[in-house]
Amino acid sequence: MRSFGDEDSIFVDMDRLNPNTQTYQPKSLPEREAELDQLHSALRPATMGSTPLNAFVFGPTGQGKTVGISLKTSQLQEYADEKGLELHVVHVRCKGMDKSYHVMTHLVKKLREKRFGPGEELPSGYQKKTLLSMIIDELEAIGGTVIVILDEIDAIGNDDYILYELPRAEPEDVRLSIIGITNDLQFRENLDADVRSSLGEDEIEFAPYDANQLRDILARRAAGALRDTEIGDKDRPFATLESDVLTDDVIPLTSALAAQDSGDAREAIKLLFRACRFADDDGESTITEQHVRNAHEYLEQAAVERGIQSLPLQRALALLTVTHATISGTDQPETKDLHNLYEVFCEHIDTRAISERRFRDKLNDLADSSILAKDTRGRGQGLGQTNRYEVEVKVETVLDNLTDDSRIEAVIDEMLRPRMD
Repeated sequence: MRSFGDEDSIFVDMDRLNPNTQTYQPKSLPEREAELDQLHSALRPATMGSTPLNAFVFGPTGQGKTVGISLKTSQLQEYADEKGLELHVVHVRCKGMDKSYHVMTHLVKKLREKRFGPGEELPSGYQKKTLLSMIIDELEAIGGTVIVILDEIDAIGNDDYILYELPRAEPEDVRLSIIGITNDLQFRENLDADVRSSLGEDEIEFAPYDANQLRDILARRAAGALRDTEIGDKDRPFATLESDVLTDDVIPLTSALAAQDSGDAREAIKLLFRACRFADDDGESTITEQHVRNAHEYLEQAAVERGIQSLPLQRALALLTVTHATISGTDQPETKDLHNLYEVFCEHIDTRAISERRFRDKLNDLADSSILAKDTRGRGQGLGQTNRYEVEVKVETVLDNLTDDSRIEAVIDEMLRPRMD
């Protein structure tokens, strides 16, 4: 067993490469200067005794939206404190809140905590109109300029009550600004026109980072995190990066893989962090291309496993039909045959079967998630086409990660595993 404290490390500050924004948050986002300037323009009226503009900030995950807004609102708060301006920023993380009601209860709690400190309870049992009145009462009790940030507001789906009502609220002696943040571009498009016009006085897009931008982001993180690693010119981080522990191809490969997948800076940082950890855990003094490739494979596998673990019942059953075919040695069965087997599974666990058309949709969803591979081929002249499916991951990966639902576990234990013996 290894002992703590007896090992050399390539790290000088691991937090700088940790993708968790609660662990480390950069003090600037050079690749987002244009977007931050737009946000600055929307917030600037607060410095002149006027109401900041409402803003709708959108773009894929990992593009610096939340960090950028935090940087600008913190900067504004510092200015307000210096000048004696009454300014309050309230941040509500909406992830997991599928109704306006839940967002409103958390907003009431956050506003009360601005007044009384942490530990306020969530209100419960109230109608939405009553909650809206409570929000307005809390805003009026706080007074001055209040900026409400609704992060990942797309969680509420079609229930846009809060987005319609809150921008139209008129609390007395309060200059209210609302910033909505979403990763879901379709959510923005689907908003009611009235909601979009009132919430989106300014619309700010954070487009995906390209490989060159990711290189610079990774170079700055590496320079703060790894020993014997420095940047010569802060305006050209990657071009002037000098490191005794990173081979020249590590950051280009990491940024290329991340740009190819999503342009997500958080994923790029996670990939480099994992590669560095692999090297460090093995006691190696240099991070190489192979460490990056190993880290990429490891993280992809972990993502697939999480995706399988979170599958709802019907998709899990659809996946098991294709897995059963693989175990049985059936080569790329047709949808009709898979649906027949699916109905057997449903009968076995006493659950209602869905139609073949909806079952096909579940298979296609699994193919879109890279859990299944789909092959569309013709049946012959005039006979149309058929889809055939096969498992894209190891059978054991499927079976080991579908264990949260006892009904699925029963199908696996009683109808699949016996065929593997």
